[in-house]
Amino acid sequence: MRRARAWTALFMAALVVLPFLIQGRLSLSIFVFIGLYSLIVLGLTLLAGHAGQVSLGQAAFYGLGAYISAITTLRGLDPWIALPLSVGGSALVAFLIGAPIFVLRGHYLVLGTLGFNIVADVFIRNLQHLTGGPTGLTGIPPLHIGQSVIAGDRAYYYLTWGLLLAGYWLCRNLIHSRIGRALVAIRSSEVAAASLGINPAYYKGRMLALSAGLAGLAGALYVHYLSFVSPSPFAFTFSIDLLVMSVLGGIYHLPGAVLGTGILTALREVLRTVMPRLLGTGASAEYEIIVFGLLLAVVVILSPSGVWPGVAALLRIGGRDEPAKSAIIAREIFPAGGTTSDPQHETAAQEVVLEVDQLQKRFGGLLAVHNLSFSVRAGEVYAIIGPNGAGKTTAFNLISGVLRPTRGVVRLRGAVVTHLPPYRIAALGVGRTFQTPKVFGDLTVLENVMVGLHRRTGAEFFWAMLGLGRREDVRSQSEAAGYLQLVGILDRAHEPAATLPFGALRLLEIARALAAGPRLLLLDEPASGLTSSERAALVRLIRRVCEAGVTVMLVEHDVAMVMGVADRILVLNYGEQVAEGTPAEVRADPRVIAAYLGETTAEEAS
Repeated sequence: MRRARAWTALFMAALVVLPFLIQGRLSLSIFVFIGLYSLIVLGLTLLAGHAGQVSLGQAAFYGLGAYISAITTLRGLDPWIALPLSVGGSALVAFLIGAPIFVLRGHYLVLGTLGFNIVADVFIRNLQHLTGGPTGLTGIPPLHIGQSVIAGDRAYYYLTWGLLLAGYWLCRNLIHSRIGRALVAIRSSEVAAASLGINPAYYKGRMLALSAGLAGLAGALYVHYLSFVSPSPFAFTFSIDLLVMSVLGGIYHLPGAVLGTGILTALREVLRTVMPRLLGTGASAEYEIIVFGLLLAVVVILSPSGVWPGVAALLRIGGRDEPAKSAIIAREIFPAGGTTSDPQHETAAQEVVLEVDQLQKRFGGLLAVHNLSFSVRAGEVYAIIGPNGAGKTTAFNLISGVLRPTRGVVRLRGAVVTHLPPYRIAALGVGRTFQTPKVFGDLTVLENVMVGLHRRTGAEFFWAMLGLGRREDVRSQSEAAGYLQLVGILDRAHEPAATLPFGALRLLEIARALAAGPRLLLLDEPASGLTSSERAALVRLIRRVCEAGVTVMLVEHDVAMVMGVADRILVLNYGEQVAEGTPAEVRADPRVIAAYLGETTAEEAS
């Protein structure tokens, strides 16, 4: 951390003296444009690198900000008022574009923003009475402070880089907050993020708006710098250039946004100077594109994760900021004794938490679940068993909202939730793990559990960007450490989640699901990959969780474990209910023995 601060101070000092060092040697305008483009790429790095959403419309948002500021100031508006209008207008248009797109999963944003870029270019060129058409607009008023006009390369260099550093600070605060962890979770697995109460569409839409707002700011600065605007700088090809800048620097790293922009812009300027001298002015333009493409290909091949990670290693500065182990004090979770002595808990135990009525799910010609009906009471362990393909996980997916039923109803404490999205069902108190663990591999073990606390914390975008959620983060670290201690993997808190063995991944998922504060916890094969001692600890954990007032539903192939921990058991076969009852009743049911347990297994289970 100390080394990173030293390099940051050196970089800031270099920015301050740069105009004096290059005077008479290089054009300062190059560095003005590096600052402008870095603002746009900073937003693209947040959107593509952290939220996992690639946009090919950043040039259009850049142009939109430019034209909003140009048109409004030419009609008499003060330029300093036009700047926030450009930011807000670009952000609003991006939000409206993203609202219908982000309901879907996948790369629909690429197509949507590509289409917007093309439409925006057509409108700008054809609305001549407003935009000046292909010839553009001239005489755009400059920015000013009182009677002093901000003009010239040096003034705009300091203004642009000052705003860039402010934007960088805000974005850095954001990615190191609960919002940043939610974005990484969405990028890693939207299904898992939604199961923790995170609305992927909400966060992706706001990240698109934020990235567009930064592009709009760059556009507004651009037109007041040049006092002129035309459509050509905002063509679709520039959106490609911006994406290349982000990838070149390191799409997951904010410093990479500035580094990639600087490399690409400087490389272009060098080629424009060198190629005419080598090949003459006639053929240089075509060969310039070829050489430019080859150099980029070499860089990407040699450093597929971008240039910044290599630079960071060379400077010996870390990547992500992580809390020190000594700073974490695990908070006690579910104190011994639970809440069973509470009279209110005894009354609540009679409550029906979940009702499933005539549930059916069809995948084409396959009937995965057929006429499934059961209820789960508060505080019990309700297990679902059956052979592979029996529909157990499908039933969990229907209850948690990952799948929508073909027919039937799911009720939580009497309220119908059949057609609610997963994040809404999670907010109603349903937590879950998955048959194949869905952890967020780019986060540490501790941060994974902190994502589980997302719904129970409150610092939103504005406060997170100002860095005002840090006290809340300290409390979240302590509570998350308590859940890791509860499942027995606190010693791995600072390890990347992707490096955990399979059994530890199971325990991490359970800790993360518990951190969300569920009233109904769905555990999908939680004992898979665990040793016998870990399975025994898991049984004790399930009982402790139930004593604390959490109802547990369990899908598991370890029949002996199920018989030892479950209060009631539901047996499925080919999507249909075979039997339901206490472990003793299920163990003795001849239909269960024939369909699933078998004679030998039934004897072992007893």
